[in-house]
Amino acid sequence: MSNTTKEQVNHYLVEAKKEVDRLTTHRTENLADAINYIENELKIETLKGEITAYEKVLNLL
Repeated sequence: MSNTTKEQVNHYLVEAKKEVDRLTTHRTENLADAINYIENELKIETLKGEITAYEKVLNLL
């Protein structure tokens, strides 16, 4: 694969990690209701899955 592809995947990985950090910080704030809390947690778990996938792809490149 080209270096550009590896750089793109790495960029997505870094951005996903930043978003997890942001949502984790948001978790400690007073979320308005249970639905907002659940949505936040689901986003975190989805991003963690994406991070795992990006890391595996980078290992293959």
